[in-house]
Amino acid sequence: MAFLEGINRLQRIVSYISIDYRSKKEIMAYLREFNIIISYKTLGRDLKQIREELGFELEYKRNVGYRCDNENIIEAITLDILPSECKVGFENELYIIINRFDYNGRTYCNCWDKRSKKVFLMVEK
Repeated sequence: MAFLEGINRLQRIVSYISIDYRSKKEIMAYLREFNIIISYKTLGRDLKQIREELGFELEYKRNVGYRCDNENIIEAITLDILPSECKVGFENELYIIINRFDYNGRTYCNCWDKRSKKVFLMVEK
């Protein structure tokens, strides 16, 4: 069970720092949202493991934080929201809704992907 928890923690860290630069304090606060409480030393070991053993390229900027800039990361996004219920300006750690419109009886949202800096279209099924 501890092994699975460690893998889960590493996945969450990689996912979070793939979006933008994050300080250790921000990473630990993010992990606390999932009831994962670790020390700064453990986080340092995790970042080292991500870089050395898993082979991800980590960037570090002083006074800014860490970022994982790896094009091989592919994340499936499962959205628990409906475009018809979204408001322009809604934002989470992955995207920002920049506009919403209806066409042929379906609701669409144009979203800004924070990681890739590209716009994508979300449609309600």
